[in-house]
Amino acid sequence: MRAGAVACLPDACLLCDAPAGRVPNLCAACATDLVRLPPQRQPFVAYPYTPPISTLIHWMKFDARLPAALTLGTLMAHALAETQAAIPDALVPVPLHPHRLRARGFNQALELARPLATLLKRPLLARACARVRATRPQSTLQATSARRGNVKGAFRACRRLQGYPTIAIVDDVLTTGSTVAELGRVLRRAGVRRVLVWACAGPSGGALRRRD
Repeated sequence: MRAGAVACLPDACLLCDAPAGRVPNLCAACATDLVRLPPQRQPFVAYPYTPPISTLIHWMKFDARLPAALTLGTLMAHALAETQAAIPDALVPVPLHPHRLRARGFNQALELARPLATLLKRPLLARACARVRATRPQSTLQATSARRGNVKGAFRACRRLQGYPTIAIVDDVLTTGSTVAELGRVLRRAGVRRVLVWACAGPSGGALRRRD
């Protein structure tokens, strides 16, 4: 896997206003200071959910600062390249329910997946699945069983996907994995043989579990 360069880099770092470097919207010093999680193949989680990654995610998700999505997606691509991760046939962002999409104005997982798909030269299947049931934010639920029940039946496939044997689900934050596990089941029923999970950030204390 090779992460290519992104053209037309913006001028200023989102974190310190210094000139941006190789990563869009991030200077070389701030990029060097980032600490990745230990390499793992699946689920792949690039960074601990701590500042400044958590700050960038918050800006993207709740302040609609979408340049942060380009930064985070590019960082994910570079991290994936260094782990020599398997390249999927396509990427699927975790969909938002239409009500939440209208309220927020964008899907943060889709915005993260855009630079990933571009750098990896893989199709981005933004409409392959839909969120058909409104759910509570997973962050408001503590128990794994509650999170699992919250997303049960929340997704459906909008098309058959047997033409894409391996698909990577893209999300911003992975905790227990309940959301991606439910979406993965839907993808398999639609004809996908192998489901990968790629997230920008997750717990730093080893709480991640594979749920495929």
